[in-house]
Amino acid sequence: MNKNPRLENFNVWLNKQLKDPAFKKGYEKERAKVALAQKIAELRHESRMNQAEFAEKLHVSQQYVSRLETGMEKNMTIDTLVRIAVTLGRDVRISFPRSVPKSQSHF
Repeated sequence: MNKNPRLENFNVWLNKQLKDPAFKKGYEKERAKVALAQKIAELRHESRMNQAEFAEKLHVSQQYVSRLETGMEKNMTIDTLVRIAVTLGRDVRISFPRSVPKSQSHF
C-alpha cells in the first residue's frame, strides 16, 4: 500500500512541532475544539435539523451555529453546551482521560 508522501511529510513536520510545548498546547486546544465542533454538527444532522432550525431552537442566529460547528466560536460555555445537549435530546458528559505518554506519537 502506497502512502501519500505529502501526508508523511506533514506527519514528520507535525511530530517535530509537537516537541515545542507552546505549539503542543495550542495544537491540543484546537484539536479539542474541532472534535467538539464536529460532534455538534454530527448530532444536529442525526436530529435532521438544518443550521437555521437548530439556531431557532437554541434562540441564537444561524451564524452562531455555523461558528459552533466550525470551531470558530470563542465564547463556548458549559451553559451553552448544556443548551445544545438539551436541544439535541442528549446529556453532557465531561471526562479527563489520561494523556498519551510523551514517548508515544500522536499518529
